[in-house]
Amino acid sequence: MDKRFKHTLVAHKICPYSMKVLTVMRHKNVNFEIKFIETHNKPEWFLRISPLGNVPILIIGEEIVISESAAIMEYIDEITPPKLMPQDPLQKAIDRAKFEFSNELIRNLYSFIFSTEQEKFIRQKEWLIKHFKWIEEWLKDGRYINGNQLSLVDLNFVPLFVALNMLKSTLPCDLLKDFKKLQIYGEVIISLPCSKTGRVPDYEFLMIDGIKNQNTVLYRSNPSYFNSDYKPQRCCFFRS
Repeated sequence: MDKRFKHTLVAHKICPYSMKVLTVMRHKNVNFEIKFIETHNKPEWFLRISPLGNVPILIIGEEIVISESAAIMEYIDEITPPKLMPQDPLQKAIDRAKFEFSNELIRNLYSFIFSTEQEKFIRQKEWLIKHFKWIEEWLKDGRYINGNQLSLVDLNFVPLFVALNMLKSTLPCDLLKDFKKLQIYGEVIISLPCSKTGRVPDYEFLMIDGIKNQNTVLYRSNPSYFNSDYKPQRCCFFRS
């Protein structure tokens, strides 16, 4: 590969925004290298090229850096036809607004998962249930958010349903019980091949380890589940 166009993704293993980008890159069969960093110990080389010090970033060649998951996802979509993003300017703007909605939803879900305070845990649960109704309304009678064709906006929600699916046997409540369309949509999303290959094989192990080590409300509600010996197999492709 011409080094000018080499793609290197810098990510964190359980970062949901990194998962978004990985999902798109795997769906589009993009050739890329990946470097994992620890967000609590960011290397100097990373801080020199990441404007906000956040993951993911995409390094193109040796000098060009794209930050922010939405920008990276759109770039990948643009260079790998057929495009998942709509051509209509209005629909494109509507979808971009839904990208931001997905970011906020995922941010609050992770806050819920890793909450160590009961009151905050309950507030986050209520916030999530209140906002799930928007996706339910967007789905209408279609298989996906924009109808029956997969679009880039759908891949933004992959980390949401991956996390919910992982925890469904231990959550003290069914967050989706009143959202039948959302349940079906979630099953469709996590069944996509790219939703499986777009996350590290030890994602579940790392998430469970974090939930346990931080003594979260989830852990305290069901310690036997989190203390099980389940360890997913690792894959050399994703080694840091």
